[in-house]
Amino acid sequence: MTESYGVDDAYHGRVAHGEADYYQVLGVEPDADQATIRRAYHAAARRWHPDRHSADKRTDSDRAEREIRLVNEAWEVLGDRDARLQYDRRIGSVAAPSTSERAGVVDDAGVIRIDPRLLDPKYMAARRQSQDAQLATKRSRVLTLVPLIALLGLLGAIFVFTAYARTGSNTVPPSTIPGPQLGAGIEANDCVSVMGGGSLIERPCDATAHGRVIGARMPDGVCPVGTVKEASLSNGLVVCLGLVG
Repeated sequence: MTESYGVDDAYHGRVAHGEADYYQVLGVEPDADQATIRRAYHAAARRWHPDRHSADKRTDSDRAEREIRLVNEAWEVLGDRDARLQYDRRIGSVAAPSTSERAGVVDDAGVIRIDPRLLDPKYMAARRQSQDAQLATKRSRVLTLVPLIALLGLLGAIFVFTAYARTGSNTVPPSTIPGPQLGAGIEANDCVSVMGGGSLIERPCDATAHGRVIGARMPDGVCPVGTVKEASLSNGLVVCLGLVG
């Protein structure tokens, strides 16, 4: 809360029919809610209470009396909703209603009254102008975010495409030959040993076998994942062997 002005500081806000600007007296904005006004009044009353000022300094004591009288006047007007509405109309206040109060009506002890400010063309024009400004600000933010989101999406797509292209260019697709072409009686998943002359012989799946057949490839192909040993056969194929276990 801003510090309250004193009467000797010459309140320079709105003045109507000799009235001081009570909002500046309490140091609050014209659109402050009742709870804020109440807190401001209590703070100002504590500040200017005559008991807090030395009786030896007559000037300070006189000023405190003037200040507390003005603070009490401000509270009598702004602390009562009906009196505040009438005061706002007199000084031509066009402040928007606070968020804690419903626009257009004031609930006073269960009685619903139409806010008289809604009948003031100047107030309504200022209110529409404020709403238009808020809407324009929201639209500006959206228009700023859309190109940024589009740019981030484009950069993400470029990154994914580049990574995929780099990975694809370094990978040779496997060329696997089915088991029956590996030799007489040899099939995929058989455990074998590689014999001299480029042939295979089936073995029990134990330490005597060189590996388990998981595929075969042409000389320019690639064995599948899981290959631990490769052996060239006499028919030009390369057998791909995996672990026996």
